[in-house]
Amino acid sequence: MNSYQDIINARRSSRYPKMARADRAKIFAPFSALRGLDDSLAAWELRLIPRPELPTDRAELLDRRLHSFRRGDPVTVTWFDAQKTENGTELGRYRVTSGEYIASHPASGILLLTNAKIETRNIVDVGSR
Repeated sequence: MNSYQDIINARRSSRYPKMARADRAKIFAPFSALRGLDDSLAAWELRLIPRPELPTDRAELLDRRLHSFRRGDPVTVTWFDAQKTENGTELGRYRVTSGEYIASHPASGILLLTNAKIETRNIVDVGSR
């Protein structure tokens, strides 16, 4: 006979009643092993950068691209979303928006997509989807 046979065949008994499966799952609920990591990551995501200064040739290229689109063309726009101003410097973050091109109004400085209205002065990059 195997030396472990008595352990294998032993009946397990407990003085506690059998726990429901849903209650047992609560015991193994996730916990934060690295305290403060979530807060640090959230703060990093909220970090704001200064408004970028586009070189003249880059601005001209963007302007040409904006005028090359036709109504209904799929467009992806990377733009600067200003959040606040500190010491006269606009701070914010980059956003990417995709949609169908509707129109560009140079006089008002607005680019219209099916799902967004973006100021052209905030556009950093524009391309087809």
